[in-house]
Amino acid sequence: MQKKEYSLDLGGKTLTAQFTNLTDQTDGSLFLRLGNTIILATAVMSLKTQEGLGYFPLTVEFEERFYAAGKILGSRFMRREGRPTDEAVLSGRIVDRTIRPLFSQHIRNEVQIVVTVLSIDEDDPDILAVNAASLALATSPIPWNGPVSAVRIAKIKGRDGFIVNPTYPIREHEEIELDLVACGSARQVPESLLEAALEKASEEIEKIQAFQKKIIAEIGKTKRIVEKPETPAQVSSLFAEHIEEKIDNALLSGAGKAEIYALKDTWMKVFADTIEGGEKTIANDLYEEKINERLHTLIIEQRKRPDGRGFDDIRELYAQAGGFSPVLHGSGIFFRGGTHILSVLTLGGPQDSQLVENMEIQSKRRFMHHYNFPPYSVGETGRVGGFNRRMIGHGALAEKALMPVLPPQS
Repeated sequence: MQKKEYSLDLGGKTLTAQFTNLTDQTDGSLFLRLGNTIILATAVMSLKTQEGLGYFPLTVEFEERFYAAGKILGSRFMRREGRPTDEAVLSGRIVDRTIRPLFSQHIRNEVQIVVTVLSIDEDDPDILAVNAASLALATSPIPWNGPVSAVRIAKIKGRDGFIVNPTYPIREHEEIELDLVACGSARQVPESLLEAALEKASEEIEKIQAFQKKIIAEIGKTKRIVEKPETPAQVSSLFAEHIEEKIDNALLSGAGKAEIYALKDTWMKVFADTIEGGEKTIANDLYEEKINERLHTLIIEQRKRPDGRGFDDIRELYAQAGGFSPVLHGSGIFFRGGTHILSVLTLGGPQDSQLVENMEIQSKRRFMHHYNFPPYSVGETGRVGGFNRRMIGHGALAEKALMPVLPPQS
């Protein structure tokens, strides 16, 4: 087996990137190791363009393997992994949100990133996954404007200095005052402490960036060219004649998205009636591009926001604590402009704690925040029931924000 390794000292530990021909059918892949935590990251871009698609088809999968921790888990009747755990979904979202903005949104070839945890010790694989995905993409022929780097910075209460990529034992048994990556888990800290943490994170990220760029310069492949589809002159002229001058009114009407959607319906009808056999994707992409372009121009050059607010104005707020039903243990209603939330609380005993059994740890979870986003909340129809990755991610953000203010279990 062919093998090439690169190493970097990071926070007192060795970060090792190993490139082999084990997965040579991929566009880019590597093993990334920190301590005894090892992950495999692969990047593949389909050769086939998906015609008629109105978005960039990127998927990121974070796969946990029980063998990575030397465990045999699962149900009594099926001893293997099933659907992704919440932790796996959240780790995948960290990778997705980091790499997605660096792709051209005009790409219509499917791109898939798969991060598989092969071995896990005391080092968390989530931050490792971002750096591994970046290297897999950056050394591949897939067009991508990276690299990017990630690091976790923690501050233990009562101690000086910061910890780079704190281990599980530290995060479980120490009182963490600031965790820069785990969104929302920071308690109230002085601004100076946050600034110092950001400076430390920047220093470590620069090291990882330099490490990646060295590897890319040595073994990186020539990027594939993905041309942006050109809008036919006839379509551009048609848009300018019938729609262009109406965009500002739709954006600044204060009617939310209703006017924008209505104008889009008008445009698609004009397009269909005028361009016989025209590809609807061209019309859709042009409309979205023009709306996005004009929205940025209004904000940056004219300091106008779509709903008419000034830069320092916030939407109208309303809050109500309790009073929804005497049967419920607790309830709350919160409005911010057109966004309305109903929150319900249920209290239980220690026996109601959720048993968490995953690749990394086995523990009990005493606080759970479930985020639901039904289709009727945006005036649409759709599937009701179950939950998706977005719901899991948003619920985790709220949960981490609330955890520090919960009373101790004792």
